[in-house]
Amino acid sequence: MHSTDTEVAIARSSIPRVFRTWAGHTFCIGICLLFLLLAAGPQGSPAWSSEIIPAHPAIGRLNHAGFKSRAHCTSFAIRDGALITAAHCLPKINSDTVHVLLGYAQGTLQHHSSTEASAYRTLPDRDIAALCEFPELNGKMTLAQNTPSPGTKVTVRGYGAPKVHVLQETSCSVQTVSKPGFVMLDCALPPGASGAPVTIAETSDIIGLVSASAPTRTLVSRLTPDILERLCEW
Repeated sequence: MHSTDTEVAIARSSIPRVFRTWAGHTFCIGICLLFLLLAAGPQGSPAWSSEIIPAHPAIGRLNHAGFKSRAHCTSFAIRDGALITAAHCLPKINSDTVHVLLGYAQGTLQHHSSTEASAYRTLPDRDIAALCEFPELNGKMTLAQNTPSPGTKVTVRGYGAPKVHVLQETSCSVQTVSKPGFVMLDCALPPGASGAPVTIAETSDIIGLVSASAPTRTLVSRLTPDILERLCEW
């Protein structure tokens, strides 16, 4: 990647934002909006605790900028050959360019991917998006084979506010598991963490990705081999 490409990608992400406008997404109108209303809790303001960690070669910032908006989320590459993020993180306009900076930390990165939003395949009802046939890279992540149970310790690694230029890790536990393919965590996550991988603490295997967060809880979209096959039609 040329240095000019890196500068453009980083410049486009200079204004962080958690969740872009969700109007028009079936998932957001239904599941996510209901979750946010029910989980708001009495405190009124979210609180999160995270630790800055070294950049991971398979986790990156996902940035895009359009005529009226700029936004960033988190994305990650898996060994099955795809780059994953939350569907609501993609721009509304399919021709807008999406930049992914893997292994990103304070202006440096290990890999840059630049594609139009239309290149991603999405499951809006589950808030999952995938760039299928992603190039082979070192350090790709593995999907968990089994459904986690309540009480399972997990970690979330993403580029949340306010320290949006470094990777951060948050420790959480699975609170509930729902049949439609969602998991509730007992922690809050900051803006920018959407699309971040949620992994089992003991094995680092992925159970899903961050979809939405409230003051005391986080909603995770389950990512399984079956869902991935349905998404990428392999």
